[in-house]
Amino acid sequence: MATNFSATCALHKGYSALKLRSLFVVLPMLLFALAGCDSKAPVSFNYQCPENNLVQLDLIDLSSSGRSKDILDERLKAIQLDVERVTDCEGTFTVVAWSVSSSASFTVFQGALSTTGATEIGRDRKIPKAVAQTMVEVRAGLTEAFAKVDPVGSDLFGALSLAEDQNKILGQNENLEINIFTDAITNVPPGSVNEPGLSEDQVIKLAERATQIDLRDVQIKLIGIGKTGVEVPQPPQEYILLLRSYAEAMCKNTRAKCVTLTAVIE
Repeated sequence: MATNFSATCALHKGYSALKLRSLFVVLPMLLFALAGCDSKAPVSFNYQCPENNLVQLDLIDLSSSGRSKDILDERLKAIQLDVERVTDCEGTFTVVAWSVSSSASFTVFQGALSTTGATEIGRDRKIPKAVAQTMVEVRAGLTEAFAKVDPVGSDLFGALSLAEDQNKILGQNENLEINIFTDAITNVPPGSVNEPGLSEDQVIKLAERATQIDLRDVQIKLIGIGKTGVEVPQPPQEYILLLRSYAEAMCKNTRAKCVTLTAVIE
């Protein structure tokens, strides 16, 4: 049975104009927001590393809803944890910002991360400084991405397409892990879930287009589903659950191993 989300979706349809107006406020605040994310490393590092070389890809939604200071702060903290793990595991780390499609994307950071030392303890002691330097580069790249990535429109399909591009060039002895930071409010055709009256069955049907993407057995985390910034009212739980169903279906249709984290208190 279709659920009437008219009021909810009317609210979301107003997001774009509100977010664009907020953009002129958010942009000057960006350096402050980024500067506030100090690199704080744990005393010791004992991350679980894959048997093969770790390739970590973080995809960050820079549509208008992803430019809120509180959302950026939260995502940068999560990205820093990824930097720490990749450095500890001596792997490769890439951050790509995207919005309306895979072509509307910008590589924020890409590089091999590691430390040197005769012992593991010696290498671990150098991780905090290495992480701090990497985060400086990530913040600089993210600032540049603000000008490069179109804030109008968001499509989860674009992120999954970027993930597939990375998977296609993966080496035989490499292990790809992907984190996608997005609210999953796809608002462009043909897969828009920003429409009134959509049911769970309908959003799952919309997600079928992801079957053309092959991410078989790749580990993917979808982080922040349904979570918007403080400039925009938080969507109702009912709509967030609908977004989660959509995001889960999109990811699973690629045949990836998926974990979905939402704004729902569970």
